[in-house]
Amino acid sequence: MTSATSEQWVLRTSGRWRWRIHPDWTRLLDNGHPDWLDLGRDDRAEQVKANDGREVWRVRVADRDLFVKVGRPDRHWARTRRLVVGCTAARERRIAEYAARHQIDAVSPIAVADAPIAGRQPTSVFITLGLPDAQPLNACWESLDPRAAGTRTHKNTMIDAVARLIAGAHQNGLEHFDLHAGNVLVQPTPTGLRALFVDLNNIRIGRRVHDTGIILNLAQLNQWFRLRAPLTDRIRFLDRYLYWHAALGGRSSHARSIGCSRAELIRRLNDAALRHAETLYAKRDRRIMRTGRYFARLRLGAGWRAHVFLASKHPVAGSPASTMTFTPQQWKQWLRHPLGLVRPDDRRMIVKESHSAVVCRSRLENESGQGIDVVIKRALPRNWIKRLAHAISTSHPMLTWKLGNALLNRQIPTARPLAVVERRRFGLLIDSMVISEYLPHTLDLDTLLTVTLRERPTAVGRELKRQVTRSLSEVIRRLHERGFSHRDLKAPNVLIQWDPSVSEPARAMLVDLDGLRPAGRGDPELDVQALTRLNVSVDHCKRVTLTDRLRFLRTHLTRVGCPQPRWKPLWRRIAAESDLKRAARRRWQEKMLHKYGRF
Repeated sequence: MTSATSEQWVLRTSGRWRWRIHPDWTRLLDNGHPDWLDLGRDDRAEQVKANDGREVWRVRVADRDLFVKVGRPDRHWARTRRLVVGCTAARERRIAEYAARHQIDAVSPIAVADAPIAGRQPTSVFITLGLPDAQPLNACWESLDPRAAGTRTHKNTMIDAVARLIAGAHQNGLEHFDLHAGNVLVQPTPTGLRALFVDLNNIRIGRRVHDTGIILNLAQLNQWFRLRAPLTDRIRFLDRYLYWHAALGGRSSHARSIGCSRAELIRRLNDAALRHAETLYAKRDRRIMRTGRYFARLRLGAGWRAHVFLASKHPVAGSPASTMTFTPQQWKQWLRHPLGLVRPDDRRMIVKESHSAVVCRSRLENESGQGIDVVIKRALPRNWIKRLAHAISTSHPMLTWKLGNALLNRQIPTARPLAVVERRRFGLLIDSMVISEYLPHTLDLDTLLTVTLRERPTAVGRELKRQVTRSLSEVIRRLHERGFSHRDLKAPNVLIQWDPSVSEPARAMLVDLDGLRPAGRGDPELDVQALTRLNVSVDHCKRVTLTDRLRFLRTHLTRVGCPQPRWKPLWRRIAAESDLKRAARRRWQEKMLHKYGRF
C-alpha cells in the first residue's frame, strides 16, 4: 500500500454514513464487497471480539485479511464522549498517522466511516490491514515452548522488540492508556521480530510522557506478565526499555530523560503494579453483581432472585465451568424451583446435613443433555436468633459468592461459584443457597494424607507430598499477598486436585470460605496464624513427618532473591503457638465431654 496524506484520502457518502478511504482501497464500497454494517451475515467475516460498545471482525477481501472495528456507543458516557471528542474511528486514524510520522509501528488504517448517533445502530467503522503471521503479544508469549531449542533467544528478541516499541512511543509523545499484552502485535520479519500497537483509541499524542506516565504504562503491561513470566524476564524487559529510552532520546522534541535511578524505578514500578492490580481486582469484584457478558442478575418469581455465572474470560486449569458458556435462559430453567435443587432424588445426593446447612451434589443439564456437576449448599439457621441475624445481614451463600469470585479474580484457586439464590420478603432474607461447580479428581488434604498416601508406593507418596507442598505454599502466599486471611485454614478445608492417570502435578485450592476475611496485605502475623492452624490440623496424619513440616515452611518462605530464608524464628514461633492451640483444644474437649458426654 502506498503512503497517502489525510488530504489525499477519498471522501464518499452513503446514506447517513460519511466514508474516508485510502486511494488504494476505494473498491471497498463497490458491489460484491461485504456489507460493513452487517458482517454477521457474510461468510467471509469472522468475529474476533465483542463487548458493549464495539465489535471486531476479521474479513477476507482480495486475498488480504482486513480487521473491521464497528462502534456502537450504547451507554450515556460513550455518547457524551463522542459529542465531546468526536468519532472514535476518526480519532484512531489521526493517531495512526501521528505514529507513522514519528516512526512508531502501528496498524495501518485503510478506511474510516462515521454516522450520527441513532439508537443502537453503529456509529463508526474503522478498517485496518491485517499483517501476515502477526499475533497478539499474549498469544505469542504463551505459544513458547520452554523445552524447545532457541526459545530463550526468541523470547529475548521479543522482549527487545516490545521494549523498543514502548520506549520509542514514550520518547515521541505517544502514551497508550490501555497498554496490555493483547494490544501489542508481534510480527516475524527477515531480521527478527517487529512489535506494533493495535487498538489506537485510548491513546494520547503530542505531549511529553513523564516518569509517572511511564511507570503507569509499564505497570499496566506488567499485570498480565506477572503471572506468566518469571522475574528475570520482567527485569530484562525493563533493562531493554531503559536502553532504548536513552538511545531514542534525540529523535523528537517530546523526548526526555527518566528522573530516577534504576533501583528507584523498580521500587515505584512495584508499588504502581500493586495499585493497578487492586484497581483491576476491585473492578472485577463489582462486575459479579451486575448483568453483563460474564454474569447476570435474574428475577425468578415468588421473591427469589439470583446472580449467575455466564462465562469466564480466561480458562482455569482443572475447572470445567471456566471453559463453558451459560445463558440466562438456561439458569432460569434450572432455578425455576430453587428448593427442589436440595431435595434428594435419583439425580441428587446429600453430602452433608447439619444444624446450619445442607449440602448436596447434583447435575444441571440442558435440553441437549450437556451439563455440569455442581455442589449446592443451602443455609439453615435453626433458632430464632440466627434466623433474625440471617434476615438482616449478608447471607453465608452471598459471602461465598463474593469471596469465591474475589479469590478467582486474584488467581487464588477455589471451586467456582456458579450461582447464588436468595428469597426475600419485604426486604428481609428468608432463604438462600449457593451453587458451585464440582471439581473432578479432588479430595481434601486430610483424606489424601491419611488414606491416599497409605495406598500408594513410597516413591509416589513422596513425590505427591512435594507437589502438594509447592502448590499449597503458593496458595497461602498469594492469599496473604492479596490481602486475605483464613481463620479456619485446616486440612479438611483444603482440596487437592490430583489425577494419577495424567502427568499434571497436584493442585491445592481452598473450600469452605466462611472463615475467609479481608486483611492487611503482607501482615507477617497472617503467616503465623495460618501455618499454626494447618500444623495442628495434621497432627493425626502419621505420614506427615517433621521433615515434611520443615520442607513446607521453607518452601513457603522462599522468594525470588531470597533462596535461603531465615526460617528458624518462625519455626519456633509456630511450634509455641501450636502447643497453645493443642492445649486449648484439650480443655475444650474435656469441657464438652464433661457437659455432654461427647465432643
